[in-house]
Amino acid sequence: MMRVLIQNWWLLALRGLFALMFAALAFSLRTLLKAYLVNAIAFVTLVLVCGLLVFASGICTVAAGVRGAGEQERSWWLVVDGGGLAIAGLLVVVVPNLTVNTLGHLAAASAVVIGMSELVLSQTLRRHIPDEWFLVLSGVTSMCFAGYLLLMWGQEAAVIGKWLGIYAAFIGVVTLGLAFRLRALRGSIHKLAATAAR
Repeated sequence: MMRVLIQNWWLLALRGLFALMFAALAFSLRTLLKAYLVNAIAFVTLVLVCGLLVFASGICTVAAGVRGAGEQERSWWLVVDGGGLAIAGLLVVVVPNLTVNTLGHLAAASAVVIGMSELVLSQTLRRHIPDEWFLVLSGVTSMCFAGYLLLMWGQEAAVIGKWLGIYAAFIGVVTLGLAFRLRALRGSIHKLAATAAR
């Protein structure tokens, strides 16, 4: 798993960048979501771009898992993690007349899948590097965010958009931190792989 993550650090960095792009969009459209005449257009724009960015993030993670599939490691957790994101993003784009509640349900479900996958992946990382807290932090945050969404179904689109933006920004920063930490380990990839084999 370490070899897979280190060799595909740039795919994790792309996932982090997509999350930050969505966060920037969510914050920029937040005021429009409160406006009476343009809130529907702003919501549709936010939903479509959200779906595309989430789908792209999922594809990046699935690609990292598939690239490591031949190494007989636990890279299939990356496929599960990315698959959850990609499916949620695809549903957001193709489901007609998506409501705030449906968006909340999809975001909560994908956050649970992502959180569980990242917590399992952190167990693999902790044996090799001291920075597994990146994934632990991301996984716990995803689970907490899912729980929070389940408690706020009645909220308006502006509130949902704000919290989606905060969550995406936090996950984006954490994912980029992990990606660049993995990039720094490229020189010791063989040593880490040998340690993992013991």
